[in-house]
Amino acid sequence: MGCDEGQQPPSHRRGPLVAASGGATKICVRGPSGLGGCWPWKRGQRGVRLYYLVWQLHALRQLRRLHRDHPFDVVWHLTLANAWLGSAGAWVGAPFIYGPVGGGGGSYLDPRIVGARGMLYEIARAISTSGGRYLNPLARFAWRRAALILVQNEDTVRWLPSRYRRKMKVFPNVAVDVVPEPRELSPERPVALFAGRLLHWKGGAFAVRAMEHLRDWQLVIYGTGPDESRLRRLAREFGVEDRVVFRGWVSRQEVLQFMREEAGVLLLPSLHDQAGWIVGEALTLGLPAICLDRGGPPTLGATCVALDGPSRTSKSLADAVRTAPQGPLPRWDSASRFVQLKSLFEGSKLSEPTALEGLG
Repeated sequence: MGCDEGQQPPSHRRGPLVAASGGATKICVRGPSGLGGCWPWKRGQRGVRLYYLVWQLHALRQLRRLHRDHPFDVVWHLTLANAWLGSAGAWVGAPFIYGPVGGGGGSYLDPRIVGARGMLYEIARAISTSGGRYLNPLARFAWRRAALILVQNEDTVRWLPSRYRRKMKVFPNVAVDVVPEPRELSPERPVALFAGRLLHWKGGAFAVRAMEHLRDWQLVIYGTGPDESRLRRLAREFGVEDRVVFRGWVSRQEVLQFMREEAGVLLLPSLHDQAGWIVGEALTLGLPAICLDRGGPPTLGATCVALDGPSRTSKSLADAVRTAPQGPLPRWDSASRFVQLKSLFEGSKLSEPTALEGLG
């Protein structure tokens, strides 16, 4: 598994490259010398995609040299879960696996939901994804060269060129480590949970607006972010500020405990979450998840509603919250996903035993 020791991927979902030769081999590749000094604007998430592309080209030189000395059976690029950034792993010369990747799905251009800043982001995102699809050689060669393309959701299947559909398999990158436990809800007012970074595309505005139609419910929001002040303003505007509680950023364990003991439903109307790890966690714990029919949540088994205008969508979300299934739910079983992954490998052109060793 390749990793830039100077610039670790910003979350556990992000890890660049696996190259296997008679078993899984971890390869750490340092970033280009002086890269941070050359690009002082690279700070945290800012500039990470451009840095990531340059790092890949640097890693490619080393991996091709290693492949000449010790030929790999398979190269598997675990990208930033982004189909339009591409992968230099396709140029190594060994059979290539790409994904799981997302990035499909359109932008949502309604300032009542995403705000002015969100509009600029959505327009920039649309331009970036279109540019990546048609102009990025790393992406286009990766799609063509891959023996297997793992995609996170059906939106990405539709977004990628149809000529590669025969080698696409839907396989979300969600791997849940929570232990299912019986849920014991308090008999007080029913509670909807929204948890995550407070960014416009997470759909917090839809969640707040839905409370106008859920007069007996309370919405508890865990997380912080640049959209928080706008969400607070929306809560006042729609007269629900007494039933919308902002609890800030807390530990994951506290959120999981809230899921087990207090939440009646997870309300996450995200506009383009490519997987939605918290949806997998909620379903594993037996907590119903209400989402939009975009991105990864439908693949995970969430109850999803169609995306329409702000008023209709908020009303549909509220109706789904009221009728959310209770009792035992289909659980997100991470262990079975690894078994499925091995079968996908065996069904592709990567069926040599050495390429599959260590995946069981």
